[in-house]
Amino acid sequence: MKRLTKTAVSDKIEANKDKIYRISDPIQLAEIFFPAKNAHQKRAAFLAILFEIKNAKDQKLDTTDHISKEYVLGQSSVTKARIKMSRIGLIRKRNGYWIFSSVFGKTLKNLITKIDAYQMPAQTDQEKKRERFYIEMAKNMN
Repeated sequence: MKRLTKTAVSDKIEANKDKIYRISDPIQLAEIFFPAKNAHQKRAAFLAILFEIKNAKDQKLDTTDHISKEYVLGQSSVTKARIKMSRIGLIRKRNGYWIFSSVFGKTLKNLITKIDAYQMPAQTDQEKKRERFYIEMAKNMN
């Protein structure tokens, strides 16, 4: 008897600057979040969830259960898209409603702050030694 196992939903996104700059429509936006070639259903589910929340009263969606039937999408694609959107901070469930979240934007701003900090030149020999230490540690990590 086959055992059903849950497969983890990938939270990888496409961070290619050229692709991000060239986004000109919602499909290209969805491709950033679901870059796999065979992810058509998940991209469609991503857009359906995005538009359903956007157009819901007060931008609060009580359930995503209707999306698979309304848009003729697999329920697993809708679920996986919703899980990924929630995990990376695009949406969240609050008081029983799916709503947009600012977590993803704040996370990207935090990443930019960290990148800016690491681009500042080392001021002391101790800082330079610490940088070499990090490089050595990174080489030895599995």
